Amino acid sequence: MTTLFTQNVRGETGSRWSVDARLGYATSWTTGQSYLGPATGLIGGWTFRVPIHVELGAAYHVGSIESAANDTLVYWSRRRSVFVHAAAGYDRTILAGRLLVRPRLILGSFFIVDEAELGGVIREGMEPRFALGPGVDFLFRFGALHAGLDARALFVPSHVAAPIGGLFGVFGIER
Repeated sequence: MTTLFTQNVRGETGSRWSVDARLGYATSWTTGQSYLGPATGLIGGWTFRVPIHVELGAAYHVGSIESAANDTLVYWSRRRSVFVHAAAGYDRTILAGRLLVRPRLILGSFFIVDEAELGGVIREGMEPRFALGPGVDFLFRFGALHAGLDARALFVPSHVAAPIGGLFGVFGIER
């Protein structure tokens, strides 16, 4: 007989930590946000015996660059961001502990770096934007290693018309 749902992974009774690398893409559903795009990041987490999971992480979004030039004038503009977050969720294992489903609530901030050069003058600035929303991880376990997907929907209250969707591949270790 195969157990479909389990509370803990086979034989696990204590808490455990995990470290994940993530590679993916984020975009806005309604308007193009030039500070998003391809991203890479790291997340460290801790799952308690309950099994509540908490995590801290950061992701770098490459953003976009625009440029133009002629014989007398050079112009370029670049926007990119770092998303720093904390999250809390619940671990649910399926298929005898091989598949972990982790719904979570994410709170964080995008730190948007905006740089521009016009005629040899460079201007730069940084703008924080608070974001929150739900996310879910689907992780397939291979012993202490795991791989899977991270899907998230973030809302930026200062830009209500621009919710963000992200999808990341996840590769990590858990002890």
